Amino acid sequence: MDPINHANILSEEEKIKERLESLRRQLIYLHEELPCLTQCSYLGNLLQKLYEIREEINQFEQGLIQNHLKCCISPMIKVPEEVVLAISKLSSKHHGAIIVIEQENTIDEHLKGGIIIEAVVNAPMLENIFYPGGPLHDGAVIIRNKHIIKACALLPLAPQDSGLKALRLGARHSAALGLSLVSDALVIVVSEEKGWISFALRGQLYPNLGTLGLLQKLETASDKEIRYRT
Repeated sequence: MDPINHANILSEEEKIKERLESLRRQLIYLHEELPCLTQCSYLGNLLQKLYEIREEINQFEQGLIQNHLKCCISPMIKVPEEVVLAISKLSSKHHGAIIVIEQENTIDEHLKGGIIIEAVVNAPMLENIFYPGGPLHDGAVIIRNKHIIKACALLPLAPQDSGLKALRLGARHSAALGLSLVSDALVIVVSEEKGWISFALRGQLYPNLGTLGLLQKLETASDKEIRYRT
């Protein structure tokens, strides 16, 4: 790896860890102060502070997901910020989802069924579409030029010998891999069971690459760097 790039990566890792540690200290402080708070005004201030921390964590997580996607896929492939926000929230709620972001080639010939939407992509709409038990939560959402053009669409499934069963991955992952085998679309999947975020691109499935996976990789990389220095 180029030394300059390596130094930049380590610098970014340190910034991420410092920010996480700052948030952790804030939460510990608030937790320790909780037994001492007896007046409603103090409790109101505490709730406001917790809200601010939660919003900061949400923004931080969205940035991590976006950067992670950029690290694993071509920088030329753009994932709308509203999609990143939506998959972050869907993941935290364990709401299963499959979102297709069309690239250069049209995918119409590979789709079956679906409900036409034609709306500018936004996170609340995506969350509502994939709300469990909703009329559109089964199937995929198709995004073209930052517009949701269709929901509840069926995608081609991956071949039986694709190895998904060994990974204990179900229909959503099979559909994501299946479409990526016949198109250049980016397909993002949120697991209903564990809330993990995965994606498929150009015939390759990248399972369980959500924020948790990224932080674990950063921790492993930092441990290796410490051992190297010592």
